[in-house]
Amino acid sequence: MQFDAEGNELRRVQLPADMEPDHAVESPTGTLITSHINAQLKQHQISEVDTDGEVLRQFVGSRLSLLGWLQHVAVDSRGNVFIAHTYSCHILLLDAQLKLRRCIDEHQLNCEQPWRLCYRERTGQLLVGCSGSVAMFHVLHHK
Repeated sequence: MQFDAEGNELRRVQLPADMEPDHAVESPTGTLITSHINAQLKQHQISEVDTDGEVLRQFVGSRLSLLGWLQHVAVDSRGNVFIAHTYSCHILLLDAQLKLRRCIDEHQLNCEQPWRLCYRERTGQLLVGCSGSVAMFHVLHHK
């Protein structure tokens, strides 16, 4: 469900029956980028879903996606997707086609588990909320 600033429901998207969402954000094109469990396959995935609930594309190609919970998602104005891979202490950076671009690993995160993400478009900074701390990364260089 999507709500306006006053709490009124704007729209509701019916996801496929096997999709158990953890988190979702709206992309610059109006689709939803969702982290979820595929109940049928019993694995975590990232999917782009249109407003009719149709899956447009998925990210399942990384060995990291098999390690556990893909928690929080953020997206920039170009459709790049940032994923907090909480239990493996990684952050995945995907392009707008959900292809892996880069990975911030546990050493760069000082073995902290990333729980929340906030991307600052103007500065290119990714703020990462960890247990008891906040990390900041310059992740994308826009020209």
